[in-house]
Amino acid sequence: MKAIFGILTALLLTPSLASAQDAASQPAAPSAQQAASAEWWREAKFGMFIHWGLYAEPARGEWVMNSERIPIAEYKKLGANFNPVKFNAAEWVAVAKAAGMKYITITSKHHDGFALFDSAVSDFNLVDATPFKRDVIKELSEASAKEGIKFGVYYSHAQDWSHPGGSMAPRGYWDSAQIKGKEAFETYLRTISIPQLKEVIKIAKPSHIWFDTPIGMDAGYGREIVQAIRSVKPDTLLNSRLLYHGKQVEALKPDQLAELKDVGVDFLSYRDCTIPAETFPGWKWETCMTLNGAWGFNKRDQSWKSPTEVVMMLSHVASKGGNFLLNFGPTAEGEIPPAGVAVVKQVGDWLRVNGEAIYGTYASDLKKTGALESGPGVNADGSMKAAGGKRQAHATPKFDWLATARPAAPGGPAKIYLHVFKWPAGQLEVKGITGKVGKAYLLSNKSTPLMFSQKDGVFSVTLPKNAPDPVASVVCLEWASGN
Repeated sequence: MKAIFGILTALLLTPSLASAQDAASQPAAPSAQQAASAEWWREAKFGMFIHWGLYAEPARGEWVMNSERIPIAEYKKLGANFNPVKFNAAEWVAVAKAAGMKYITITSKHHDGFALFDSAVSDFNLVDATPFKRDVIKELSEASAKEGIKFGVYYSHAQDWSHPGGSMAPRGYWDSAQIKGKEAFETYLRTISIPQLKEVIKIAKPSHIWFDTPIGMDAGYGREIVQAIRSVKPDTLLNSRLLYHGKQVEALKPDQLAELKDVGVDFLSYRDCTIPAETFPGWKWETCMTLNGAWGFNKRDQSWKSPTEVVMMLSHVASKGGNFLLNFGPTAEGEIPPAGVAVVKQVGDWLRVNGEAIYGTYASDLKKTGALESGPGVNADGSMKAAGGKRQAHATPKFDWLATARPAAPGGPAKIYLHVFKWPAGQLEVKGITGKVGKAYLLSNKSTPLMFSQKDGVFSVTLPKNAPDPVASVVCLEWASGN
């Protein structure tokens, strides 16, 4: 029995910073509602991120108002031409479903202060300020529910360049209408941010809320926001960017993690475009990536990732026990770029065969022994190298193989999944498997067992000459009975 426990512990161990943590840093036992939410989150693994708003009109990215220091009155004029007649909620949700994505997170309001929902708090929104006059958050929420896709909203709670007092950021001011100071910020939180959060929750009934850039936030403000959210929908999951930037998460101390737990945060959001080298035990987590180089639509950006790159990143995140949020930036006409749709359709085709190795799986420490081709900007563990104090956000590590794990279920054995990206000649050798394997097969051909051997701590499986899948082929190992 102790041997079995040791094997399962090794297989399901999440890479961690355990030596730097203590019990106070781990999240408290969830309520029944939060536990149900946590289960769908752990099962989902793969989500669609959507950055869309008024900034799609100039087509130069979601920070265009700030980077070009556009005055508020001038920026608001964009609304007169923003008429996304090609927007179709069912089609957007269909893209997510075909890609194998289990949830959607969309920018209900980004830093420019423009809301995609019908707001009584501010008329700077899609319904009141544009000829389109439709609440896309409501439409997407309803379309997602019909297809069994979880729906969540991004809301920029502490950075808003269009409403007075809406930003404490050093670069948050270039217009006299952008009132500075703590008092103005608190007025903004209580008259715009919190009331709009309540509005969008009532409209969308979101499974989760994604905060960003918490400039000027502290635990007191955080509790105020969480209390308002929980008063409307208690089971909504909340991310750590309520209080801490993504770039801060990997270095959080035990008292900061305890603070997040105490305030009511449910999952950690790591630095954009980064898969962390290690994660904190007991915490749900997610990382986000762009499918090309931009978040909001940029007409000059055509640097689309390949299906293999997306699958490798998804597998890498799953191998560490996290969720992967992949971003699209739709056009001002309301269309998801076809080139991006074509990429994720192939990812969805791969998941229809190999999804068992992703959805609902757990981390496996076996990835530590997987051969890695470390490219420019990539450490040996797959994290990104620092460059001038900053990580290289779009460096992509390339693995020979990665592993995910699944514990035994009633009537079924525990399993390891080897996601093979570099097909070996003849045999794949894996170190670190201490338990006895009872069966090996490809997920693409479950009825044909593979020959294997275990000797001196090395597991060796004989593979077909050619890889069954050009993206990645998955070898499933089942533990022997009584193991």
